[in-house]
Amino acid sequence: MVNYASQIAELGATAKHIAFCEFIDANLNGAAMPDYKSLDLMKIPHLVPNIWVLDAREGGGKELKFLFTGTVIDRHFGRNMMGGYLAKNYAGNYAKEVYAAYCSVFADKKPVYTERSDYYPDVEPEVERRIKVILLPCSSNGEIVDFAIGLTTFEKTDRNVLGELIIAELSVTTP
Repeated sequence: MVNYASQIAELGATAKHIAFCEFIDANLNGAAMPDYKSLDLMKIPHLVPNIWVLDAREGGGKELKFLFTGTVIDRHFGRNMMGGYLAKNYAGNYAKEVYAAYCSVFADKKPVYTERSDYYPDVEPEVERRIKVILLPCSSNGEIVDFAIGLTTFEKTDRNVLGELIIAELSVTTP
């Protein structure tokens, strides 16, 4: 059976991404998208620091607000991101392309996996970071994407290893 976990494993995602997708796959309950409000993140406490949730209920999906951000995400941005808007806080290499991919989760109702590199001279000089993200649509009624839930990891790489951008839309699956 094809599921989200197997799809991102083929893309080279981390063990955390795969475990997160296994959790989502187990909570689909026959639907194409999980209901965010029914997800019990305390069943995956080791992943919560890397999780973030976008709320699209304001502005018809045009204003994506951080409903929740784990400590790893907040540390990356240097502040608590909850309540802030994604568009106002997004920068770095490939920012336009990745932001468009995140918006497509709401428009196309399909998960997206991204990988990109970024350089953070103020955080750790001479270190690149490979950023891997899975973002999945959530729906309370099975039709409208009202939330998206994601998991992000940051990996240190050598400064000279600036990997290419990867954006992959996943196929919608059911258990």
